Amino acid sequence: MAVNRLLYLGLLVLSAVFYFASSLWISWLLLVLLLALPVLSLLVSLPAMLSCRLETGLPQQVEQGEKAALYLRLRSWRVLPLPEVQLRLNLRTRDREKDLRYLSRLTRAEGVLALDTDHCGFLTAELRRGRVYDPLGLFCLPLRLPEPKTMVILPPALPPEPMPSLVQLLQQQTRAKPGGGAAELYDHRIYRPGDPVRDIHWKLSLKSEELVVREPLEPIHRSLVLALRTPRGPENRRENLGNLRYLSRWLLEHEAAHSLVWVEGTELRSLDIQEEQDLTQALCQACLAPEDSLELPKPLPLRADWICTVGKEGGQTP
Repeated sequence: MAVNRLLYLGLLVLSAVFYFASSLWISWLLLVLLLALPVLSLLVSLPAMLSCRLETGLPQQVEQGEKAALYLRLRSWRVLPLPEVQLRLNLRTRDREKDLRYLSRLTRAEGVLALDTDHCGFLTAELRRGRVYDPLGLFCLPLRLPEPKTMVILPPALPPEPMPSLVQLLQQQTRAKPGGGAAELYDHRIYRPGDPVRDIHWKLSLKSEELVVREPLEPIHRSLVLALRTPRGPENRRENLGNLRYLSRWLLEHEAAHSLVWVEGTELRSLDIQEEQDLTQALCQACLAPEDSLELPKPLPLRADWICTVGKEGGQTP
C-alpha cells in the first residue's frame, strides 16, 4: 500500500502547487477535496474495517496426491463493500516452510489457495500477519487472525518387501473353556472322573464302548502388534507409513484385531486397531509425530504373541 500513499502525496503536492500558482477558485476546491478525501474514506469504511473477520477452512486429512485447498472467507458488515485485506501466510510442512503473500480484493469475499500434497506427513497453514485497509489504501487496522490449521496427508498403502508371512496368524487356535458351560465350539474326549454327567455324549459312548464327554472350547485371542520404525525424510516416511497401512488393512480384512506402536518424541505410543477408523486415527498421529523422534527401542517393552517391525530404519534396509 506504499504505492497508494506515494500517489496520494504526489497528487496533494500537485494540487498545492496549482493552488498557489493559480487564482482560480477551482484550485482551492480541489485542494480541499484532496485533504478531506482520506478522512471521508476512513469514516465510510471504518465500520466495515472494524467488523471484518477472517475465516479459514482446511481439510483435516487427505490422501497423498489428492487435490486440496485452503479456503479463506471475509465477513464484515454487508451494507458496505468488503475492505481490502493483506495477509502473510506461512505453509509449514515436515520438510520445509514457505511464506506466501495473499491479497484479497474488494470484490472477492472468498479465496481459494491450492495446496501441495505430493508428500505424506502434515501441512500447517498459519496466518502470521493481517491488515485491513480502507478503499484508498492509506489507512490500515490489524486483523484478528484465526488459529493455525493442520492437514494430515496420508500415504498410499504399499506392500512391504519382503512380505511377512501372515497366513499362520489366521489359523484360529482353541482351548478348553474354564468351568465348561455353553460354547459354539466343542471337542470330544474320554470321560475323566469328576466330569459332569450332562456333558456325556451318549451316542458316541455307545459306539466307542467308552464314555465320551463333549468338552466346550473357546478361541485363543492372540495379541498382534505392528511396530513402526521412526521414518526419516519424505521417501522413507512414505514407505514406512505405506507399509504400515497395507499390513494393518490386511489384518482388518481378515478380522484380526491388532495394535499399532510408534515413537512420538521420546514416548512410545500405542493404539488398538479394530476398524478402519482406528487405523486412520493412528496414521494421523504418526504423521504428526516430530521428525526428531527417537528410534524404535530394541527390544520393544511389549508382551505380545506376534510383533512385526514395519519399515526401514533411517532410510536404510534393515
